[in-house]
Amino acid sequence: MRPTPTFEKPPVVELVLGAQFSPLKKLTAGHFGLFWNELGREEWVKPSDGPVIEDQFELFDRSWELTQSEFQIRLEPMRPSGRFLIEHRSRDRLVQIQASRFHLNWRRRDDFYPSYKKLIAEFEGAFAQFTKFVEKHDLGIVSLNQWELTYIDSFPREEYWTTPADWSRVLPGLFGSLFPTDGLNLCLEYRRAQWSYEIEPKQGRLHIAALPGQWGDERQDSLLLQMTARGPIGKDGANSLRAGLDLGHDAAVEVFLRVVNEDLQKQWRTKP
Repeated sequence: MRPTPTFEKPPVVELVLGAQFSPLKKLTAGHFGLFWNELGREEWVKPSDGPVIEDQFELFDRSWELTQSEFQIRLEPMRPSGRFLIEHRSRDRLVQIQASRFHLNWRRRDDFYPSYKKLIAEFEGAFAQFTKFVEKHDLGIVSLNQWELTYIDSFPREEYWTTPADWSRVLPGLFGSLFPTDGLNLCLEYRRAQWSYEIEPKQGRLHIAALPGQWGDERQDSLLLQMTARGPIGKDGANSLRAGLDLGHDAAVEVFLRVVNEDLQKQWRTKP
């Protein structure tokens, strides 16, 4: 992992680290409860259920546009119908498990950001605990096929912008400038855009979306910048889960530094 600058008060509000693997056909809802016991019910205190997240695969044998737009029929093996979520007592971390995925989410609850290095260490520890659990209960083999990382940054209204026309100043590397509206009876109300970049050579993709949304307990109007990086593990992809996540982290951070207003970055007081 290449060294990158850090900020005392970055706009990041969520970081998700994930591993995708071949479905564990023997994994049941009962096993989720057993794993919760192993994680520790004193630390991880709030369980819940959620819908299954569809498996994602970054393919490079055809153009990305074709793989996203054409109609496809896929026959998949039977697997549990749900996703198990366990929230940490601090309310800033969440473990998600399903038959083909394991995720760790960090979500901002105050101004403290624990850093990627700390979160990746926690993710690796929890995932290692999960793989040992799978072996212990003879649930199959955790055969990894994709790594995945998502950053979400929030730029609240009034603090960073007033109307969507101001977004060009917040993310000049993405939105650029707007056509002049002098003399026109027009007021911009809505903007959103998305981009996808290959992480060369065929190591993965970085998907970028900038759109209006709400964040926080107060549901404050915000400009949200979401960057999701994912890619294959093995067969000329990343040689390990950690190598893939580091690759995605580097790509996301480097793009962030290029697209976000430099004066804003200075306000977050970059550490040397």
